[in-house]
Amino acid sequence: MSLAVRGRRRPLQELLLPNGKRIIVTLPEDLEDIRRQYLNDEHAQVEVIVHGSLEHSEYLRQSRDHHEERRQLLREQHGPAFEEWELVHSQLASVNTELERLENHASGLYGNFGKFGYDAAVRTYSDEDPPIPSSHTSISGRVRGQHGQEAERRGETTKLFKRPVIRQWFHQGLLWRASEQTEVMAIELFLDLVYVGIIHSNGEHMAEEATARELLRFVITFVMTWKIWTDITLTLSWFETDDVVTRLEILFCMSCLIGFTTNMTHILVEDPAHNTYVQLVSFYLATRISTAVFYAIAACLLPMVKGAMLFQIMGIVAPTALWIASIHVNMPGRLGFIIPALALDMYSQVFSIRLFRYGQGQAPESRWKQRLGRMFEFYPAISIEHRVERMNAFVSLVLGYSVVAILFQSDGGYNINAFLGKAILALMQAFTFNWIYFDVDGSGVSLHAIRRSAVTAGLWDIAHLPFIMGYIVATAALSRLVLATDVPNTNPGQLAVSYRDSAEDQFGSGVRFFYCHGLAIALLSMAAISFSHEHKKPPTLRLHKNTRLANRIVACFIMFFLPMAHSLRSLDLISITLGLSIWVLIVELWGKSCTDDPFIGEKDGCCITYHANCKKDDLKRVNNSNRKQMNSEVLELGRGDKSAV
Repeated sequence: MSLAVRGRRRPLQELLLPNGKRIIVTLPEDLEDIRRQYLNDEHAQVEVIVHGSLEHSEYLRQSRDHHEERRQLLREQHGPAFEEWELVHSQLASVNTELERLENHASGLYGNFGKFGYDAAVRTYSDEDPPIPSSHTSISGRVRGQHGQEAERRGETTKLFKRPVIRQWFHQGLLWRASEQTEVMAIELFLDLVYVGIIHSNGEHMAEEATARELLRFVITFVMTWKIWTDITLTLSWFETDDVVTRLEILFCMSCLIGFTTNMTHILVEDPAHNTYVQLVSFYLATRISTAVFYAIAACLLPMVKGAMLFQIMGIVAPTALWIASIHVNMPGRLGFIIPALALDMYSQVFSIRLFRYGQGQAPESRWKQRLGRMFEFYPAISIEHRVERMNAFVSLVLGYSVVAILFQSDGGYNINAFLGKAILALMQAFTFNWIYFDVDGSGVSLHAIRRSAVTAGLWDIAHLPFIMGYIVATAALSRLVLATDVPNTNPGQLAVSYRDSAEDQFGSGVRFFYCHGLAIALLSMAAISFSHEHKKPPTLRLHKNTRLANRIVACFIMFFLPMAHSLRSLDLISITLGLSIWVLIVELWGKSCTDDPFIGEKDGCCITYHANCKKDDLKRVNNSNRKQMNSEVLELGRGDKSAV
């Protein structure tokens, strides 16, 4: 038997076994509290288990077998009377199930349409006839009333602080997640807008001085900002953030991010009076430590994920010590602390994931495995859909920045010049990369890299960083190439005064390497991202994915060695790289197509249906004519009908 124990935040389920033992079934977040309640009761035979666990399934099977034996015994005792009672009970259960399904369907419609201003209780009827009451309208009305009462009971109060709530987690090989769909929140979109300014500030300074030292500065600062973005994204994916305190913490991280941005261009200046490395690290560590404090609070309030949170804190504390030590060392010895600190910041979570997989895996039992199994019995999980949407949003942000970077202003007149032509070619470049990333590599995926395996998930995650960094570096150099005056029809006098200083006859080799190598790295990283997915393989596919990726790699090699041709002008570089990108796109589009699916028109031809009204006499006259007629279906109208369709 089973019953619900009332009086708690969430109802419990109780099973009574044939031997008299009570089984309390609870959710993971209430497991420790329920166990402590029955810990001191020595006489009660009570066992507390987690809903959905192996023990839960086993006890349910025992209870089912026991009730099956009792039913068979009753059938033997009562004969036909028992059969008739069981038939009535089955029919009644079927009717109740159908009614419940209709009510749930109406409730689901209300929740879906209500979000957009519609109501499931809406019905269409003629203005001349009143609506006929039916079971459907009564169900909808009742559901509407229930939702109104529920909304009135819940209210719209925003909590100042509440216990952290985990959205999804792993437990004993099972993934537990919220039933509602995880959507990108407005605060995440606001964070992306902040990063637009950060990327613009970082890329603009790099375009002014295309040197190896400036590239090193960009790599260090961008990886640090990328880590802040991933930390905030991970926190928003793990926990609910609908209370004031959590949102203020995110605001604090954004404020530190602004302070970080204002100090990232002078971190390699040799003059100590103008060097801002200490300020940069201070703002960066402020965001990291605030994240560690949040994880510590979550570990205290949520014992079920205490082990995972402690390892997250350790992953923050260890590189923090290296960052603090780097402040007291000058360049180039400072790099000896910066590089391992960045590596730990980016990939320390891999160690905790490996420990979790070892503790919950099929490895031979040992003392360490048991300890890790208890420590990582529950592990927070990310929402794959949310993670993919956030990454897509950031990629769109970077591609959008490439368009902003090439814009300039004319100084009056209707000027159709080489500046405008190169800017349009740069726009086509961004459009092509956007097409490849979203509509070529992102379509036709049968198994996403994150779901495919741990290796492909890591490849997908790691490859995005060089892809984004490479494209930003190329865009920074592209802004210089667009304003270069090394080709005809590039008169600096046609530019606004603020852009004339950037218009130069010659540009250094650093600009060439930044542009070509940045695009090559970005395109190669996109190939790695595409390789990590498992795409659909129709039998009539024109080119296998590996063949298409090989073509992409060849284009990357051409771009990589293109800067060695010093005779190429700005327009030549942009045109050649654009041509290579378009070639990759054409091969991908042609290779992904099927031989039995034409590029123009429908696959099985176009089917069109015509409807017409005519008199019977006209129809007979047409049918009796000797002219060749098209196949048609004739529907005769009844009296008072205006249309047969």
